[in-house]
Amino acid sequence: MSATVIGAAAIGRAAAPLIKDLYDGAKGELKRSFSQWGTAGFHSKIAKKISEIDKVRTIWSPEKNISLRSFYHPNKIKDGYGGDELPITTVADLGDGCHVIQGIVGQGKSILLRYLALQEILRTDKSRLPIFIELRKITNKEDVKSLVLKNLTEYHIDASNQVFDYLANSGRMVLLLDGFDELESTLIKQATLELEHLAKKYNSLQIIVTARPNSEVQKLNSFQIHEISPLRKPDYIQFLTALGLEAAKISDLLHAINSSPSKVSELITTPLMLTLVVFVYQSEKQIPEDLPEFFERLFYTVFTRHDKLKAAFDREHYSGLSERKLQNLFEAFCFMALQLGSNRTLSPSQFNEAFELAQDYVEGSACKESAFRKDVTKVACLMLEEGIGDATFLHKSIAEYHAAAFVKGSDDAFASRFYSEAAKSPMRWRECLNFLRSIDQYRYAKMFALEHVGHALKQFEDLRDADSGKKMVSALPSWIKRVRVRYKDRGGDGKLYSCSSFGSWSAADNIYTAELSNVLSEIAFKVSPGTLSDSEIAELRSDRIKIERDGDELEIQLSSILDRWGFDEYRTTMAVHAAKLSRELERSRVLSNKLSNRSMIFDRKSKKDRRSL
Repeated sequence: MSATVIGAAAIGRAAAPLIKDLYDGAKGELKRSFSQWGTAGFHSKIAKKISEIDKVRTIWSPEKNISLRSFYHPNKIKDGYGGDELPITTVADLGDGCHVIQGIVGQGKSILLRYLALQEILRTDKSRLPIFIELRKITNKEDVKSLVLKNLTEYHIDASNQVFDYLANSGRMVLLLDGFDELESTLIKQATLELEHLAKKYNSLQIIVTARPNSEVQKLNSFQIHEISPLRKPDYIQFLTALGLEAAKISDLLHAINSSPSKVSELITTPLMLTLVVFVYQSEKQIPEDLPEFFERLFYTVFTRHDKLKAAFDREHYSGLSERKLQNLFEAFCFMALQLGSNRTLSPSQFNEAFELAQDYVEGSACKESAFRKDVTKVACLMLEEGIGDATFLHKSIAEYHAAAFVKGSDDAFASRFYSEAAKSPMRWRECLNFLRSIDQYRYAKMFALEHVGHALKQFEDLRDADSGKKMVSALPSWIKRVRVRYKDRGGDGKLYSCSSFGSWSAADNIYTAELSNVLSEIAFKVSPGTLSDSEIAELRSDRIKIERDGDELEIQLSSILDRWGFDEYRTTMAVHAAKLSRELERSRVLSNKLSNRSMIFDRKSKKDRRSL
């Protein structure tokens, strides 16, 4: 089905058979929970609820909801680690079972999941009831199941544990859980355990979760991992056309990208990044020549994108602050929000605390919180008002961009302290650090990268030089706990097992070694046989290779797999990553020396002074 606007009436017609089947299938007391579903025309009420999934606010339309299908650009995914790129238009494209769709900032994970939810009700074979939940709404009092039950009440069901069991076992409900990485840190463990429990208890319940790479959910045995493919140049035209840009403007933009001497084109691998490049180009009529300048212009353009396109227009700021001062305050606000551990959505108390701290660090920023709030939600449109008092960043990367700008604009003493603290929680500050690598190059290199790149390089070199599985395991960092490849019983008869997942690890202690889990996963899937028969398993056991059983899964140590099928792929991959880190280390040294040598300018003599000597 093409990505066009689908009305509630069409959704209602598609939902009618599902509603009838689930109502007819409920018996006894259970049927009373679905009593409203038996009324004539009830499918139109269901359709209204489901059609809400289609309504979103985007960076292009921050002030009103629009249909995601009006601009949706189909994603492709990599099946497993390093697999083929496959288009994804339905949940069925992922295969059976539970899945994690992982992607970096701005790849459109939320839009993809909403699109898949709509596709479920529009299926022509056997539609399913899509339950779309934003995981950031989990609290100490409401877990995943509680949110599902609350969602079901909006479908006019008297939700209960019995109802949940019925729907989960029916195979006619699918859970689409968005933004695992947006969970508060204190809630991650419990949510992970709950998802594993639901996946194992209900064989007919399919669960789809989106997350950034290296989140806890990727470690679950019951979930297969799929990676969203990067946006490529051939995709640009289709994506920009879907957004409604005119052909002439698209042509001008693509020419500017291709002819720009900067490395901007190398960054445009996500829809968000392409969108931000469009903003900068529309505002400046050019793409900045170097990366730091691009980010500087980007911060400015996001604040003023509406008004710069309107002649002789100067929008009043509620705060009374100048545009530059408002930007400085917003940058400090974003940093404080991240420092306080806030997520994409800030409660009234979180917003107030971040605002008050930000004002302490920005001279001349006196204004009321309510006025600042209006500026960022109605003038700059960088945050949206949700619920009762909550405020949500249009995208989490907006906060991360501006927090990085705050660090960049701070003095050396603050920057040194920040880089020291960020090293203690590298995963928390990962995206902010990635931006600082470009916009605060010298201090990032001197105060952060030199030490941590060198540490990571040593680890990769030790792993590269390992010549046995045992030595490889001994060279692994302590945060990687179980390096085992899992095989799942494909037919349920124990005769054929297929490679399904790999490893278990905690949060990395260094952003440069964080990719090691993905590197090992890539190696594991390349080196390990895709399937193992019962006779092959028996042969491995006869060779004293330890194989552990966990339900319908088998676990084999990666060290045994490497010893059995060779180290060539392993050594090559580790050498490639070690070489990349070596280049990064040299880059950091060069940049650090430039910063250190700046003070020598005062010792230099002018030509006139040298002639007088």
